[in-house]
Amino acid sequence: MDGMQDFTKLRVWHAAHAFAVETERVCGRAARGRAALILQLRRASASIAANIAEGAGQPSPAQFARFLGIAIGSANEVTNHLLLARDTRALPHAECEELISRCNSTRRQLIALHKHLAPRPSTDPSAT
Repeated sequence: MDGMQDFTKLRVWHAAHAFAVETERVCGRAARGRAALILQLRRASASIAANIAEGAGQPSPAQFARFLGIAIGSANEVTNHLLLARDTRALPHAECEELISRCNSTRRQLIALHKHLAPRPSTDPSAT
């Protein structure tokens, strides 16, 4: 995989973008009084696709992998916020469960791509 690729050609970016769009739609119906939580959820969900896009512009696979790691962290943050939104009834339970499922699917894609790109430690005993 060459650096500086078009991020819009990546399946994982499409999944992350669609997830962020759906999160925005659901958050538009959030319970009043939960503005801070909903804002954090919106930012973190948008951050997943944004980090994929930023990483795809990096000159090396290792640098791209670093941004994918950040995107994975954002996916974890989103899941945390969705659990909180569900448990405090800031968002409807069923919609939170659907978003959590979609976020988990996107995270699995990110992890697979990250593993493919991340530098592997040397297994050569003479390298130490």
